[in-house]
Amino acid sequence: MEPYQKKTDGNEADSAGCTREVTLPEMLDARERRAVMQQELLSACSLPLISFTMNIPGPVKLLPHVVQAFEDGCSAMEALLKENGISVSRREIIREKTGWEAFYCAASDPESLKKLAAVIEDGSPVGRLYDIDIIRPDGSKVSREDLGLPPRRCLLCAEPAHACSRSRRHSVQELTAEIGRILQERYGA
Repeated sequence: MEPYQKKTDGNEADSAGCTREVTLPEMLDARERRAVMQQELLSACSLPLISFTMNIPGPVKLLPHVVQAFEDGCSAMEALLKENGISVSRREIIREKTGWEAFYCAASDPESLKKLAAVIEDGSPVGRLYDIDIIRPDGSKVSREDLGLPPRRCLLCAEPAHACSRSRRHSVQELTAEIGRILQERYGA
């Protein structure tokens, strides 16, 4: 199935990436658009939804190698779904400077999908940059805690990522530098 690419006002990004800064209104619009897309897919497919994005803080969402990491993450998700005999009835891809997003309507129970997502998120340093949400047909999300999995850890310290994010313990510059290091280590120059 060919992916859907939503066109916007000319700010979509190509596979070479985009180093333009994203404004707060653009990020809020992207978040709202994502929520609408998720609801539309849940309504249309009546299946659990995989929502795949990247955790990239700061105003530049498409740092060098982010698009390649995103594509590799999607490939890993699709391979795991196939290996586990899980069919995908619909796949949508959004490519914008606010970040690339993938959505999969998958014929499986949400908890099994979350376990697969955790394998990808926890399986490599680059996986730490993935944000894979599993949304039940009723719109509720499956959390790691629902499955007895530990919370995700901060990229820079051993604390839970949500605690560091909420308290803004680390600067955007520190986080971006670590993300750049992870991507450089994986993809090179």
